Amino acid sequence: MANEIAQFFISIETQTHAIDKLTKLKQGNRLLEDFWLEFITWKELSGYNKIALVDLFKKGIHLALVRKLVGIGQLRNSDSLEDWYEKALSFERLRSEAIKEFGGRKSLENSEDMKKKLVLNVPRQDPNTIEVNKHKKMRRYFNCGKTGHLTARYSKPNKKRREEVRTTKEMMEDFSLGRK
Repeated sequence: MANEIAQFFISIETQTHAIDKLTKLKQGNRLLEDFWLEFITWKELSGYNKIALVDLFKKGIHLALVRKLVGIGQLRNSDSLEDWYEKALSFERLRSEAIKEFGGRKSLENSEDMKKKLVLNVPRQDPNTIEVNKHKKMRRYFNCGKTGHLTARYSKPNKKRREEVRTTKEMMEDFSLGRK
């Protein structure tokens, strides 16, 4: 009841300013707690309902965190804003503990062990060479039985094919004439 009375006395300019701040509010590099403190300051002045506030909260925090909250945390828009905050806070704490224990991406990239793992004994290859699949058989040209040229560039006529066409025509003529 006290909240409804307080909303009645908030000026339109204050409410508009609070709505503008909430829609532009992003977590960025800040901790979730810092984002939350600013968020709850403006949420009271905005006059938004619970579902709209949950939506603005989701838009303000990191996208990866929202995906975890929806996927793993099983949160929906109908859940309370406090539920969203508590779950997000627990995920962020787990993430920071993992970074402390195992190190972040940057610490892994800079570590000597990681550099040793990345160095592979791969022979250097001339960048101008064309990679050929060594497991693929060289195909022979049907007409001459040779390899190493394309059918479209073959200059000699296809003798075998012509002979097959000729024998097929002869067979058809023989059949139509009644000869076997």
